[in-house]
Formats: sequence, structure tokens, C-alpha cells
Amino acid sequence: MNAVWPLSRSPVGTRRAWRKREELQRWLNGKQGPEWWEIVPALAAVLAVIGSPLAGLGWLWSRVGWWAALLAAAALAYGVRAAVRQRRAVLARRRRRARCYSLPEIDGADDRRFRAIIGRLLLRDGWTQVRGVRISREVVHLVGNGPNGRQLGVAFERGADRAGQGNGGRAALRPVGGAPQLPTATAPGARPLFLVVSSGTFARERVVWAARHGVRLVDRALLQRWAAGEDLAVLLDLDLDHVQPDAS
Repeated sequence: MNAVWPLSRSPVGTRRAWRKREELQRWLNGKQGPEWWEIVPALAAVLAVIGSPLAGLGWLWSRVGWWAALLAAAALAYGVRAAVRQRRAVLARRRRRARCYSLPEIDGADDRRFRAIIGRLLLRDGWTQVRGVRISREVVHLVGNGPNGRQLGVAFERGADRAGQGNGGRAALRPVGGAPQLPTATAPGARPLFLVVSSGTFARERVVWAARHGVRLVDRALLQRWAAGEDLAVLLDLDLDHVQPDAS
């Protein structure tokens, strides 16, 4: 029999034997692919979803007219577009809820973790290229870009107690002597946004300083709303002040 059917068996070390061992191992580990009878229902559903509208359009074309098929195709396209947009909105809300923080979590974070939370909130709200820039040995600012090319600089202050033990006190741990620095020039026609974010409250002299230098302050109350999911642009009405006034 071996002389008549020399390939009826797979000697050890051949490619066929190796393939059989790999297939057996996949079956034992539960990693085997689906069988044809497991794929048929899903394939039939896909064909039904795609074929039913096409069949309906063909029936309208042949029985009513081309204009009816065209109107039906436009309505179908609009419905698909609306469903896709609604799905994207749902996913965006889920991502937003997934990147929410509570004040106790923020208060319990050290300086590095505090900056990381603010960076994630910025990314969540559509800011890009958010990165840290070291200003001194202990001070690190965040910089980034907005969807419209507007640049962002963020400095930080913590409450009166040190990071990890914050209780919402006045923001006096690390004063900021000037506006957060930007490494490159901003986009033409867009005024850079400078923020000072604090887990505490700002003293009156700090509010006056910010107004004079064009710096926006995010205190504990605003931070709580921002961390809970509110968009920074809505929180600070950024759409109202991103364009520089006409010099004339």
C-alpha cells in the first residue's frame, strides 16, 4: 500500500505534518476559525441588508419611474447619513463620559498626575498636539493647538495644601509670574489662549492680574464642571474671543 499511495501518511518533519499539528493545537486552544455554517447566517443578513434596498429601487425604477427610484435613493442616503451621525454622537458621548474625573480624584493627584488629567481633558475636547514644556526645574506648562489653529498655553496652580492633600483652598502654592509660554508663533488671525488652571480658588489680585494680561482662569468650580464632561470652549465661551479685534 505504501508503494501505491506514498503520500497517504505525513512523515514527521514534513510541512503537511507541521500544518496538521498547528491545526490541532488551534482546536485545542479554542482558536480555530469559524466553520462555513457559522458564517452563512451573517452573510445572509449582509446580503439582505444590501440587496433589499437595491431590489426596492429596481422595482420603483421599473414600475413607477426613474424619478421615484432617485427620490428613494436620496431618502435612503439621508437616512444612512443620519444613522451614522447619530452613532458617532453616541460614541462621542461615551468617550466623554469615560474621560471624566471627580474633585476628590483631582485633589488626590500629585503635580504630574494633575497635569496629565488636564492634558486628557484637552484631548477629549478636541485640542491636539498637547505636550509638556519645561519652564524651570519645577514648573511645566502644557501647550497645544485647537481645531482652528489657535494655540494654547496652560500653567497650573494647586490649592493651599500640597498636591495629594488638596482641600480646595486658595491657589497660592505656585504663583505664575507671566502668561504661559508658547514655543512657536500662533496661527494668523487667531489670538493664543492662555489658561491658569487651579484646583483651588484665585485671590482677587490674581483675578486682576489675569484680566490685565489676557489670561483665562479656571478655578475649582470651573474645573469641576470641566472634569465632569463640559466642553472647555463652552465653559469659557472661547468662540467669542478667538479672533483678534481689528486694529483699525
